[in-house]
Amino acid sequence: MRQGKGTWWLWLAGVGLGVVAIAQGSELPEVIGYVRSVGEPANFTSRGQTNTARVGQGVLRGALLQTGPGGSLGLVLNDGTRLSLGPRSELHLDRYRFEPARGALAFEASLSRGSLSLVSGDIARLKPGAVRLHTPQGEMVLAGEAHLLVRLP
Repeated sequence: MRQGKGTWWLWLAGVGLGVVAIAQGSELPEVIGYVRSVGEPANFTSRGQTNTARVGQGVLRGALLQTGPGGSLGLVLNDGTRLSLGPRSELHLDRYRFEPARGALAFEASLSRGSLSLVSGDIARLKPGAVRLHTPQGEMVLAGEAHLLVRLP
């Protein structure tokens, strides 16, 4: 009888170690900012899932943000950068790092259509040149604090 109980505890310990190993091996998605305003239709696609944008919702690195006719979307990133998309816009959040203590500062995004207002935050202030916006016409690099307005045909 005792041997059965010992085997049971050993099995539970093995399962517990397996769960810890799985948890350590899988990386949680990093929330890089939050939705501040939405004018429908506005969606974002992240990790293969497309969702209707909602105020207060977290935005993940690598997300694709889209607005339809009459839509708008406002975001605030963790460093204070503010992004506003107008109607029929599409913005991909390519890269985002905000770890000032480690000197890891970068923000890159690609606007493929529509309009964007970008008010730079701490990344641009702390590391000029670390904020980049790609468009079909070229690349813009912010060399410090700026308010950028872009409208694509």
